[in-house]
Amino acid sequence: MRNSLSLFVVLIGVALIDSASATRLPESASQETQLIKQAKAGNADAFAGLYDIYIDDVYRFILHRVGNKQTAEDLTSQVFLKAWDNLGRYKMQGLPFGAWLFRIARNSVIDHYRTYKDTLPLEAEAMFKPDPKANVVKEVERRLEGEWLQAVLQRLTEDQREVLTLKFINGLKTGEVAKIMGKRQGAIRALQMRALQALADLLGGDHE
Repeated sequence: MRNSLSLFVVLIGVALIDSASATRLPESASQETQLIKQAKAGNADAFAGLYDIYIDDVYRFILHRVGNKQTAEDLTSQVFLKAWDNLGRYKMQGLPFGAWLFRIARNSVIDHYRTYKDTLPLEAEAMFKPDPKANVVKEVERRLEGEWLQAVLQRLTEDQREVLTLKFINGLKTGEVAKIMGKRQGAIRALQMRALQALADLLGGDHE
């Protein structure tokens, strides 16, 4: 078992270091590969570099799945601690590291909802007044970071919410989404279409 507490301290330290003097983002895929190899060998600093790369995307994914910032922060921390504890099981010839993290994040969200069944407040509908003539995709892209979208997404099914989050919020390709969700690309495209149609109905707008 890896020392999760020591890793947590390292990650806190990384967050406090000025980014101008401690940039960890790799310039190429090969540099990320080196970080993964070093992290698998037990190098917490290397894993902190991977943390820097993926923290924003993982947090954004979880936030738009749970709709609560504090919960999203807690689950994001759990995701990286789980990744550290299970890094020895990660196979570099399999899923890309980012997709592997998203799978852990996805499972963490599922576990969260199994334990705490959140409900959408009745006043949530008052949080937005969409343009009934707006194109649903453009409307989603325009309000990605707002509480409005977080509230509306909670009214979709789990799979619909997940595919829209991965596609439009995290900007992943269909193939990457398929790997994370364990579905074929054709099924992902169909799911995305149904999700957009459901979202368009919630917006009260037209969709093509």
